[in-house]
Amino acid sequence: MWVAYTLLALAIAATVLGPRGQRFVNAAMLAAGMFAAGFFGFRGVGHPWLPGVAAVIAGVAGLLLGAIATTWGTAGLLALAFGAAAGTAAHALKLVWLPIAAIAASIGLFIGVTRLRKLHVGLPPLFAAAFAAVGAAIGWAPHWRGAALWQLNDVDWVLGLFVVLVIPLTALALQRERWKAKLQEPAATSDEELKKAVAALKGAARGE
Repeated sequence: MWVAYTLLALAIAATVLGPRGQRFVNAAMLAAGMFAAGFFGFRGVGHPWLPGVAAVIAGVAGLLLGAIATTWGTAGLLALAFGAAAGTAAHALKLVWLPIAAIAASIGLFIGVTRLRKLHVGLPPLFAAAFAAVGAAIGWAPHWRGAALWQLNDVDWVLGLFVVLVIPLTALALQRERWKAKLQEPAATSDEELKKAVAALKGAARGE
């Protein structure tokens, strides 16, 4: 049950904090992704405790990267997402998945670095909707917990809830950016007026 509440808390934080909420998204996703990569990547290799140790170290590293380095955390998140999606698709098609995943990860890394500002507006509502939908499915869909939201046992219902949530959350994020831009307009206008005043004073001093 704690997983459901954690996901809902992350969804609320990403929504309330807006672009700054991307830091929480990066930390959670990188920690989970790198933990899974360390655990499953080292299964059957060496001593039986090696996968667990590797998973913990990788998870902590991902958590710190996402929480501290905002730019590289976002880039790392996109690299992980692109690489995992491409690698999974290539593996399903019986292709050599490792180079395909590496190319896709490099593309995600490039997009994450060059499109940072736009990503910090668009990604938080996307992940908030996903966290809320998955958290609700984990916490209140299983029958042995009372099945308060039994419909979420169906993947289609989870996807539908995700879509229902992501639309208003994205609209809220875009509107918040418009409000922020309007608040910054007076400051920009004041700067322009100050420049004009300075130029006029310089002209008067020169006798123009």
